[in-house]
Amino acid sequence: MEVEFRTVCGGKLKDPQNYPSAMYEGQQVYFCTRACLRAFESDPEQFMAGEIEHPLDEE
Repeated sequence: MEVEFRTVCGGKLKDPQNYPSAMYEGQQVYFCTRACLRAFESDPEQFMAGEIEHPLDEE
């Protein structure tokens, strides 16, 4: 059975090693872009709760 990986913003990933990631509450979480990771790093709890707007740049 193939494991499906998703970004924290809901995107599906085929190869998660190609995406930025961080640890959150003991789990590896993945981000669509570095800008998305930076938004998470600014306040992880608020970002995961959907209280920080997802960045639009693709950096």
